[in-house]
Amino acid sequence: MQKIILSITLAAACLFFAAAAFAQDGVVSFNKASVQELMAIEDIDIPEELAKAIVDYRKANGPFKSAEDMLKVPGMTQDFMEELNPQVTDDGDVIYDPDAEPALAPSKC
Repeated sequence: MQKIILSITLAAACLFFAAAAFAQDGVVSFNKASVQELMAIEDIDIPEELAKAIVDYRKANGPFKSAEDMLKVPGMTQDFMEELNPQVTDDGDVIYDPDAEPALAPSKC
């Protein structure tokens, strides 16, 4: 009986976390995401070195307040910034939203 209750509890927890992940529709916060979460962004190949640099910069300097703040991350280029297309939410978070319109002007290079 205890095994059944434990199995049901674990299944419910898995469903809860899966639902929370899908509820965001691929939106990832650059201020909260782990290295693995950054590397898992669909349609963008973020190298592990850059994902680590984003997390390390955020830990050392606090949260990103604007999309342009991400250009301060070692290894971040203007072209890669355009690919990431960071957006600032109403509450000040800087996020990746796969459905967002481009926020930055294309580079002139």
